[in-house]
Amino acid sequence: MPKLYFVTLGCAKNRVDTEWLVALLRGSAELVDAPEKADVLLVNTCAFIEDAREESVDLLLELGAKKRPDQRLVALGCLPQRYGGDLAASLPEVDLLVGTSRLGDLPRLLADATGGRGAEPGAIHAEPGAGSWLPDAPLPRVSTLGGPAAYLKVAEGCDRRCAYCAVPLIRGNRRSLPLSHLVEEARLLVEGGARELNLIAQDLSSWGRDLSPPARLIDLARELSALPGLSWIRLLYLYPTAVLEPDFAELFTVPRVVPYVDLPLQHVSTSVLAAMGRGYDGPTAREVVRMVQKLPQHVHLRTTFLVGHPGEGDAEFAELEAFVKEAGFHHLGVFAYSPEEGTRAFGQPCVDREVALARRDRLMALQQKISARLVKKLKGRTLQVLVEHFDRESWVWAGRHAGQAPEVDGAVILTNCDCRAGDFIPVRVVDTDAYDLVGAP
Repeated sequence: MPKLYFVTLGCAKNRVDTEWLVALLRGSAELVDAPEKADVLLVNTCAFIEDAREESVDLLLELGAKKRPDQRLVALGCLPQRYGGDLAASLPEVDLLVGTSRLGDLPRLLADATGGRGAEPGAIHAEPGAGSWLPDAPLPRVSTLGGPAAYLKVAEGCDRRCAYCAVPLIRGNRRSLPLSHLVEEARLLVEGGARELNLIAQDLSSWGRDLSPPARLIDLARELSALPGLSWIRLLYLYPTAVLEPDFAELFTVPRVVPYVDLPLQHVSTSVLAAMGRGYDGPTAREVVRMVQKLPQHVHLRTTFLVGHPGEGDAEFAELEAFVKEAGFHHLGVFAYSPEEGTRAFGQPCVDREVALARRDRLMALQQKISARLVKKLKGRTLQVLVEHFDRESWVWAGRHAGQAPEVDGAVILTNCDCRAGDFIPVRVVDTDAYDLVGAP
């Protein structure tokens, strides 16, 4: 039985792909926790922007330089899907390349490679163009978040064609998983210990529209909320205009749906939004934020902005900076524009890379002050907290409240806590910093 060492780079959707693959390989391979113990080294790559590509290539080069003659190195996912032949030529260290469209073939391909069949260096397995694999049936995967939370990927690909985004060029058009499939996969995750499900897709708000008959996100939320043992449902990556739809506010009345929403606004300047091809203007972006902030459930709002896109001058950035100051987002991510070959924005004049990075850093410094101010308001309050893990270095437990998504939004540090992972406990906040809280049960 071959021993496999997995590394996953990029987004949460890649994490789910790896978990699906591990479920497919269960019984035919053994997972190990260090590359030196493995027969096969597998890297699930990201190719969304230049920084992500560099990280993926650097890791492949590092593993390739250290691998033994009897080891195989496999590149999975977005990088081989997008660059197949070029990647094989430039990385002879890689023995097998499996794109997003062929991930489901990995068990057979590994059996061939480790059995001496089809193991020619640089063998490429990816359908031409864009594509993504989705499992035909729910898989008994195990969350790799390391606690009682899991991601539930409800769709793959995207039908939108934002001018800067390469995702449709890699993953293809949106394909939703059926409601019954998702409910069964969620049930398996909950039975495996998940107390929180984080729903993800490139555009979560469009889930189900391509199914026959069409389904709505609120239908899925209601079905999931009925699962015994599930406590939190979190909605990530909703398209901003979803807020304008009639049933948006109703989503947060569904039991177990937490008051948290991730809306990637990307900008607030009408001219930049038009250049991005986002399909809404600056006043609409402002109205979306106002509508979320007026919801009776006091929803925590996360957004992302893209700086340095073609068309963003000093005036447009100043408008965005002023918007961040006035909106008071709970959580914010900022990315510098990366020209992506094949996208509509590629080749258009854009700001210098160093200027874009400086703008990113300026917004994040501003947001740190805003976050510190908002978090400080929680001092003295009692919050329901999901206990996640024990930090052996600090010798404390840590968890999250409903306004904190996993991996990106900080934590609640628990003092004098006699608890275990998966507990939900009331915690009184006794101290704060820019992003984290300190609390006592």
